[in-house]
Amino acid sequence: MQLILVIIGAFVIFILSTLTGGGASLLLMPLVAIVVGVKAVAPVMAISIGMSSTSKVALFWKHIDWTLFAWLFPSTIVGSILGASLFASMSSDYLQILIGLLLVSTIFQFKQKKKSSFKIKAWHFAPMGLVVAFLSGLIGGVGPLMNSAYLNYGISKESLLGTRSANAILLHATKIISYAYYGYVTGEVMKFGIIIGVTSMVAVYFGKLILAKISDNFFRQIVVASMVLSGVLMLWKNWGIVENLIRV
Repeated sequence: MQLILVIIGAFVIFILSTLTGGGASLLLMPLVAIVVGVKAVAPVMAISIGMSSTSKVALFWKHIDWTLFAWLFPSTIVGSILGASLFASMSSDYLQILIGLLLVSTIFQFKQKKKSSFKIKAWHFAPMGLVVAFLSGLIGGVGPLMNSAYLNYGISKESLLGTRSANAILLHATKIISYAYYGYVTGEVMKFGIIIGVTSMVAVYFGKLILAKISDNFFRQIVVASMVLSGVLMLWKNWGIVENLIRV
């Protein structure tokens, strides 16, 4: 029964993820933890999100910005390896709180009608990708943390999904290899990762059908909303630590 609920939940989450430019990892974490335990969450998500990203690349192939991908390529590999290597030894609670605050701060983009005075350029994605890949390898997922950069860069909703997903395949493939090297990819992890991954691939197809019916402006609004929600969820997950910090 738990597995059925996880599959249904994953299906809904990955449809929403397609419509919001990502962020499935934060919503997926508690569901995955139910069936495999907290420690196996990161490798299971790496497998399942890697599979969902593969389906997005197939569906949005012609929209991928290969210039951005080229800038992200080396930093994604290096960052994810470094993050995964520290996965077992470092507490990530404070990092999750910081990321949560950064995501919540994107709420101000709802009122942003004019383009930002600071224009994101393609080469900026290299250092940003390094940091995001490192954090993703360390804590399992960082939500749609880079979506603000993609939006500021000025690409379409299809290009955002295609480019982000192409990079996500590289990110999660590297994480899977790293987790396997450190002994975290067990038979159970593979089983649940593939089950959720297949579910996600079906969900992505339905998400694409819905995406075609919404405007770029509405897409931007739901992307920003998803970033804020992801940040709130991340802070709520670590609320005990937040309360302790407030009392200090």
